[in-house]
Amino acid sequence: MSFMKISAPVAICLLAGLLSVGPITKVGAQTVTPEEARAIAKDAYIFAYPLALQYHTLYIQAVDTKANEYVGGFGKYRHYGMSTPDNKDIVTPNNDTPYSWAQLDLRAEPWVLTLPKTDGRYLTTEWMDLWHFVLDNPGALRDGDAGGNYLLVSPRWQGTAPAGIKRVIRGESDFIGTLTRTGVSGPDDVPNLEETQQGIKLQPLSAFLGQPAPSPAPALDFPAWVQGVENTPDIFRYVNFMLPFAVPHPMDKPTLDRIAKIGIAPGEPWDLAAMDPELRKAIEDGVADGRKAIEENVQKTVDASKLFYTRETFNGDYLNRTTGVVMGQWGNLPEQAVYQTWAADADGQPLDTSKNNYTVTFAPGGLPQAKYFWSITMYNLPERLLVPNSLKRYSIGSQTPGLKTATDGSVTIYIQKDSPGPDKESNWLPAPNAPFFAVQRVYGPGEAERAGKWRAPAIVRAN
Repeated sequence: MSFMKISAPVAICLLAGLLSVGPITKVGAQTVTPEEARAIAKDAYIFAYPLALQYHTLYIQAVDTKANEYVGGFGKYRHYGMSTPDNKDIVTPNNDTPYSWAQLDLRAEPWVLTLPKTDGRYLTTEWMDLWHFVLDNPGALRDGDAGGNYLLVSPRWQGTAPAGIKRVIRGESDFIGTLTRTGVSGPDDVPNLEETQQGIKLQPLSAFLGQPAPSPAPALDFPAWVQGVENTPDIFRYVNFMLPFAVPHPMDKPTLDRIAKIGIAPGEPWDLAAMDPELRKAIEDGVADGRKAIEENVQKTVDASKLFYTRETFNGDYLNRTTGVVMGQWGNLPEQAVYQTWAADADGQPLDTSKNNYTVTFAPGGLPQAKYFWSITMYNLPERLLVPNSLKRYSIGSQTPGLKTATDGSVTIYIQKDSPGPDKESNWLPAPNAPFFAVQRVYGPGEAERAGKWRAPAIVRAN
């Protein structure tokens, strides 16, 4: 390391400047002012939030055997049926493509994903790494209906894919997970859905090749997840624990170097209570600043499709990456599905069905183009979970039986807490007696939808 020689007068000026913005606090070998620590904590929170939330999913699904979401450990698929308000694994779940979850530990060896034939059914096995980057979507839309084998590897793996593998999928972390979606047209289609789900397989590469398994990876002492910690500076405890399992990307190096100044680094202990009080206050304020920035971005985001991307398409946009986690963790790539959200009505007022009834009307010829189907799903706020209702209808769209089209070719959806009446109930999307949030999804979107040239109509107050 080289050092620049500074003259005494310049050094005195620099020291005076530092002193003018507050005392210097030492963190390990680093020194930061409270103002700098606050700014770093804000950026660190925005940057690292996805890592912690991915850890949360990994922990409850593959580590915590007492969690309702436990899938059976690493390398195990757990298949679900149609979503209900009882499903609280992630925010903004959907009811059109029942979920199958799995988590993989790739430290010891790669794993092989095998997909069945789908015969026209929508199926995508979306894989993400710890940074919430979409790695690949093996399945019907990308690969056709024939099925096949795919190799999932650690970023450190340097082997060669064996025969029979369609392609290698590699992320930036030793742990990756999948939210697999399988299309269902309604309750009567559930047996066919289940048959497709059971055809999705995971096995270690050694088992796929019929060879002895390698030595297992070292056991890890996973820290228990504490609900609510994601809103506090103690989120960095989980970040520090997981950073050793993510291979640093050159794009992130300036940020990783910067956040290390306040103790956020691979494998480092995190103890906010033991920090200097002034530093602790600065970090707490910085996290609050980060939360505010994220929430402001959530409020102004309409096209949620821009929030679920690969490393290359995000290109260092950490705020949108984290906004995607907050609004809909594990969202699909735009090629697979396009999302548009409603957080306000046509007049810019917050949506609240305790005060108003609403409609959304698609003009003649104005429905979204979809290879598979489209839907609008209702969520409560602030939880962003499905809303209980008498019809047990949590979404409405092209697969809804009896959805009516008006004589002029338009389609109107009624959004309210009470039934709009027997003649309109087929087009009713039940809502809570409270504020709400709605998402439109288009599966297998057309060119205009993918390009953002098609826009969903506004939600309008009906009374």
